[in-house]
Amino acid sequence: MNPAEETIDIEIQYQPLFDRIEEEFDVEIDGEPTSSYSGTLEELDRASEGDAILADTSPNAVPLLGPDVVDVVGMREQHGAEQYFGTLVTTADSGITDISDLEGEAIATGDTGSVSGGIAPLWILQDAGLDIGNAAQGGSANDFEWRGGVAHDLAVEELIQDDTIAAAGAGGFATLPHVPADQIEDGFPEVADISAEMDGAGSRDPELRLLGASPPIPRAPILVNAQWEDDIRYDIEEFMIGLETEDLDHDAFDLADDLNLDLPEGLLEDYNDPDASADPDEYDLSEDQQDDWDDFDDHTLWFTDIIEADHDDYEPIGDFADELGIDLGDL
Repeated sequence: MNPAEETIDIEIQYQPLFDRIEEEFDVEIDGEPTSSYSGTLEELDRASEGDAILADTSPNAVPLLGPDVVDVVGMREQHGAEQYFGTLVTTADSGITDISDLEGEAIATGDTGSVSGGIAPLWILQDAGLDIGNAAQGGSANDFEWRGGVAHDLAVEELIQDDTIAAAGAGGFATLPHVPADQIEDGFPEVADISAEMDGAGSRDPELRLLGASPPIPRAPILVNAQWEDDIRYDIEEFMIGLETEDLDHDAFDLADDLNLDLPEGLLEDYNDPDASADPDEYDLSEDQQDDWDDFDDHTLWFTDIIEADHDDYEPIGDFADELGIDLGDL
């Protein structure tokens, strides 16, 4: 499992999927968060016939590893959205209104092992005319100070907390909750039309300004090492594709207990009730409880369906790499 967000306990987040598979097949899943995106790829790359590995990866893992190493189990879909975006944001009061204003400034981005957090922000900067140097290969940019290599949420947090950083690049799931919906609709209509994050746009403080967005990126896959050919592998794959959205939901009380959160019982009951709206605004939450609710929301499983996909669905990732002049293997 990729370390996409530093503040998330990904094993807790993935528990509903683990539970469903373990209940159906009488197996035990050993969840292994890796220390980096490349760490997940290395686990897959060295897997042999006796290994049984399913992996949460970035989209670039598909063209990088290829069909001899991995098969695509499926694409993770979020509320019907099969695509998402890499973004570049600044603070609302920075005075920066155009990407060209970032020349000579410091920019924090995610790991280049991530398409939306690392590769896409560099593509946005290059597309706007800034010289990214060899940053995509882990070097440095010529027109700005590049501070890459962190999780999506940490890139955003660095922007918020560090006055020396002028902009942050991260996946839309980490940035768009800070950007007002009308700003996205007016300036980035494609993002507004496609992104599943629009429902929560502008819901978090502080407010950020969206400077740029990548072309749509295919949602992240679940991969399996191709040398694992036991019958149970194919049964698990078919089972995952057949899961319904409600199968991937946490039990609210269990999740609150796992995270040691103080939340109103009624709010948790609302979350568990498919006919109710779990709206924290209907409850008089303290500041600490609001923080707990944000933590709760962050740990719900981000994808709502797993749909059929194959290597061809991830060809656009190679186009990104080509435009940046990089070999994905260098990442």
